[in-house]
Amino acid sequence: MHRILTSTSMKIRSNILVLVMTLMLLLSTTYAVGKSNTKHNYLLSNYSSFTDIGWHLNQINITGAWDITVGSEDIVIAVIDSGIDWSHTQINNSWKNVDELPGDGIDDDANGYIDDTHGWDFTANDSEPGPEATDPIHWHATFITGIICAALDNIGVAGTAPNVTVMDIRVLDASNYQDTSLEGLGEAIKYAVDNGADVINLSLQYYAPSNLYLDDIQYAITNNVPVVSVTGNTWAGGIEYASYPGAYDEVISVGATNYFYQKADYSNFGLPWTEIMAPVGDVEPWIPSQIINSTYPPPYSPYGNAVGTSFAAPQVAAVIALMRTINSTMSVNDFRTILQTTAFDLDAPGVDPLTGYGLLNATAAVLEVYNRTYPLIIEYSRLRMTLFLGLVIITMVILPIITKRKKDRRF
Repeated sequence: MHRILTSTSMKIRSNILVLVMTLMLLLSTTYAVGKSNTKHNYLLSNYSSFTDIGWHLNQINITGAWDITVGSEDIVIAVIDSGIDWSHTQINNSWKNVDELPGDGIDDDANGYIDDTHGWDFTANDSEPGPEATDPIHWHATFITGIICAALDNIGVAGTAPNVTVMDIRVLDASNYQDTSLEGLGEAIKYAVDNGADVINLSLQYYAPSNLYLDDIQYAITNNVPVVSVTGNTWAGGIEYASYPGAYDEVISVGATNYFYQKADYSNFGLPWTEIMAPVGDVEPWIPSQIINSTYPPPYSPYGNAVGTSFAAPQVAAVIALMRTINSTMSVNDFRTILQTTAFDLDAPGVDPLTGYGLLNATAAVLEVYNRTYPLIIEYSRLRMTLFLGLVIITMVILPIITKRKKDRRF
């Protein structure tokens, strides 16, 4: 009998030791799986080198962010601009209003806009923001859309958030000038919010400051929709100037840097409106390999170069879209703070009038959202695993004792 008890006790202790070691291994494995994206394997899809994806994307450190997410079609960026030419083969992520039936002349979804199946033209007040035979558009918005979501398919250029959706809203004329009233701009912003935009890109400059659209920007923020705009351009040399709508406190205002991590010559500056920077390139010298490249609509070539703060803002909007893909409920203030605290400092330490908080850092920003979001899941997984294995341990301890006692009763 004494030998049987000793043997049983040794088996129980052995089982407990094995289960404890297994528990420790599983818990460490669970944590490692949750944190695996911090290793940054720099997945590049089919692209053969970093230069293939665009120098600007390398400078904002995009590839580590892509290890975590390339975006989701459920996340919508509203491009309030000159109208998008969706005939370009590399931009296919057009927002669709699934609650509106096309061409029936009825406001099916009762949103105040008839037949708005893929956006709205606030310049002509019709349902076609894109090009029409009698209503041409400027290339500006198509170029911006490529920066946001050009396909990651080893053809042409790559977007910052290739899988996100873009909502097309037109407020500029064929020459790329303001073609709505200030109230019309406000209506365009409200349209974006009411129809499901998660981020709004306003690559617009030198608008008159006015409550006719400021209240709609505030409406967007109240509805947890970040609004991104620009510091504006002064082609004879950037000046310390508050260009609206970017200069409003509610707006994330973006300036442009050149290939050498310096403020682009034309990029306006000043505090508090200069918040963050993104790489675009400089006019002089005009070296295409040092200037941002994106999608051009017909009759231009499929791809080309352009400069301006207009093309810095969509990089920031797209990174916010990546952040929202991970956590769609995080607040505008949280997204904004993360962008500020993770930026590459460029000029004087801390925030400064020339470059704000510094250069957009996509990987650090997306990773920060990831780490704030997934530890909750990791802790839940660890607790669940602990409870489960605890029950297993208790069962393994008690079951042999019960079995032994039943055997003892037989004698």
